[in-house]
Amino acid sequence: MTATGSPPAAEHPAPECLAVVETTDSEPDLCTIYSIASEDSLVTAWISAREGSYCSLENAR
Repeated sequence: MTATGSPPAAEHPAPECLAVVETTDSEPDLCTIYSIASEDSLVTAWISAREGSYCSLENAR
């Protein structure tokens, strides 16, 4: 651990996904997670979930 208490950078690789939350007035928000990996990557799936069907990372632990 470093002096600030944070783990070394090697334990936090660069992100390969982004998340977008789409809001509407008539339906629950929709969170979509998608890959930003290079095109030659094998990652092709997107993940989507409606508001209320997902929880925070802290609650999942």
